[in-house]
Amino acid sequence: MSHAFTYKAPYGVFHLSDGLLTVELAEDLIVDLPLMQRVAAQRMELLGSREVAELVVIPRAHLLLDRAALTWLAQASNLNGVHHRAIVVPAHLLVWRDRLYQMISRMRPNVRVFRNRRVAKGWLQERSGSFLSVQVAQPAPEVVSESMAVQTAGVSEG
Repeated sequence: MSHAFTYKAPYGVFHLSDGLLTVELAEDLIVDLPLMQRVAAQRMELLGSREVAELVVIPRAHLLLDRAALTWLAQASNLNGVHHRAIVVPAHLLVWRDRLYQMISRMRPNVRVFRNRRVAKGWLQERSGSFLSVQVAQPAPEVVSESMAVQTAGVSEG
């Protein structure tokens, strides 16, 4: 049985369910480094040492999206308690998103930037098998036939 909870902060809503923490930032915010540091501190306060997959959703009606904030989210030292992180940015920042993705993908393979929330959530689920914490003992990996591996290799970002 999984536990779920929702916590509302002045700068956004935290929702934890099945090992996935979704952080939906409030609209009309300046998404900068101090805000993202507050979000991380709040996550650690709420979850303690529990490790989760994290989905950060930046609203369309943000006032400013600071590159330093997104860079900070991808640094290894800021992934304490997070085994994978997906960041969803508004579609109107698509070109900027692609540049950020290139920068972040060189830094950490477990952090990615997306424009589509559903795709981001799917990527997180692929990485963790489910949204259960990686601290939970996992069964031994099964041997996958070559034909089955070819069928699953065609997954794309969309």
